[in-house]
Amino acid sequence: MKRYASFKVFSLLFGVVYMGLFWLNEFYGIAFLRYYPVLGGFYNERQPPETAGPAILWYFWLFGALAVSLLVSLVVPRRLAERIPHNWIWMVSAALMVAILVYERRWFY
Repeated sequence: MKRYASFKVFSLLFGVVYMGLFWLNEFYGIAFLRYYPVLGGFYNERQPPETAGPAILWYFWLFGALAVSLLVSLVVPRRLAERIPHNWIWMVSAALMVAILVYERRWFY
């Protein structure tokens, strides 16, 4: 498993960064990339909803998490990445799933 040390770092960070970007937008309205299907393009700033329609922020969350996780996984030294226990990846993933379920419960009550 020594060959996949940087993949462990990437896997550990991707979900955390994705949720962090989601919460950043949810609470502060910050998104650096918005896709407007009506306009057919990506924009950095908000467009008027009367002409542009609703924005899709999923691309910002996805590409932001990809960029940050990839950069950190390439920068972290292999010796440090190899010391990360495999259980952490599962525990962080399970904690993220619980956080998502707690947040999304508002749709069911």
